[in-house]
Amino acid sequence: MDIKSKIAYYRQHAFVKNVLLLQSGSFAGNIIQALVGVFMARLLQPELFGVYALAFSLAGLIGLFQGVGAQEAMATVLGETYARKDTERTKEALAFLLKIISITSAIAVAGALMAPWIAGKLYQNPHIGSYSAIIIVAVVFSTTFFSLSSLVLQVAGRIKAMMVLSLTDQMVRYGLSVGFVFLGLGIWGAVSGHLAGAIIVFIISLVIWERLRRQYPIFPSLRKLFKQAKTVSLKKYLGFSLWIAVDRNVASLYGILPVVLTGIYVSSTEVTFFKLALAFVNLALSLLGPVSTLLNVEFPKMKVEEASQLGKNFVRVSVYSLVLSMILTGAALLFAPLAFRFFYGESFMMSIKYVYGLFLYGALFGVGVGLGPMWRAVNKVKTSILINSITLGAGIPLGLWLIKNHGLWGAVIMVTVWYSVSHFVSFFYLARLLNSRQRHAY
Repeated sequence: MDIKSKIAYYRQHAFVKNVLLLQSGSFAGNIIQALVGVFMARLLQPELFGVYALAFSLAGLIGLFQGVGAQEAMATVLGETYARKDTERTKEALAFLLKIISITSAIAVAGALMAPWIAGKLYQNPHIGSYSAIIIVAVVFSTTFFSLSSLVLQVAGRIKAMMVLSLTDQMVRYGLSVGFVFLGLGIWGAVSGHLAGAIIVFIISLVIWERLRRQYPIFPSLRKLFKQAKTVSLKKYLGFSLWIAVDRNVASLYGILPVVLTGIYVSSTEVTFFKLALAFVNLALSLLGPVSTLLNVEFPKMKVEEASQLGKNFVRVSVYSLVLSMILTGAALLFAPLAFRFFYGESFMMSIKYVYGLFLYGALFGVGVGLGPMWRAVNKVKTSILINSITLGAGIPLGLWLIKNHGLWGAVIMVTVWYSVSHFVSFFYLARLLNSRQRHAY
């Protein structure tokens, strides 16, 4: 097949079309987040922006199990039940998800009450914990019907509507947040804007759900969903979803802990420089996000419909994503000086050297795009948890030592080592496992 034929094939492939559609939404979302970051940094300046970053990271740590992971777990189940047109199991899985989200949200709210005390111990600043508490409550709204509606849209193949809902969420939350800061409300305005926006999107998601269930009878009404959530047994999916949720949350620690740990040993101003450098590289890498999102459903479907091609497709996706991450990171580094000077101003130019330091982290990041979806598809989540836990178990004390002795450069080294070791060990394990399964199938 020549290059022209390949291009024509990929343009017609449904998965590729959906990736491109989500890529466009992801790009728009990235622009929104980038502009919000610029406005926040400009309005708050380095010291207060560092406090703002620490508040969000601490909120992520305290509310770690706030429904995160449960959605990915049920995406795997729903991908199969929807493909089989199994109405009862689809409704059961959604009711289970709602019940888990309700339980974890209640735990998160309890954790929010302790946030000021935790922040006082870590950073000698209880106000950071108060800001975190508001963010946690905002996420409670974001992990209920926004998550449920997004998942149902994805399963039903309504990728464009899913993208629009995601963009609406970002525009409303970040728009109100920046608006409140602009009005002079400072960090309190920033976190309150997220809460107000999350409540608005929560209501929009309820409306979307009702429209969806009329169009797709396989999905239950809100009344039936709540009724079934009260009686649905946790045993059936708990073992499966719990391990996936633990895996997802352990993986989330990789994104949360760098800023949390860095703030223990350096000033809030220095936290700003590291946070912006990491966010700038991650902004480019976020273009890989839609691929991983779609694979949550595509790999389980592929296991049912094209089992013999599962291993080859996994390796192919990983290699393509690795090459793309190298290109994206290289482009980010090339434009970093111009972007920081134009958008942030001279006060934030100290971040540039740390952007360059994160090149290896960004270049190798792409190999991990398909890991989470594939661990779940082959039901080997416990192995993923083991790999990530060992990496973090050794990586956290190493990271603390690096930050304490080398400041922000220690944080750069820590992030690079954590992600690279975890991703490559997982990739080679899965590639070998899938290859072995394919040989035995024949």
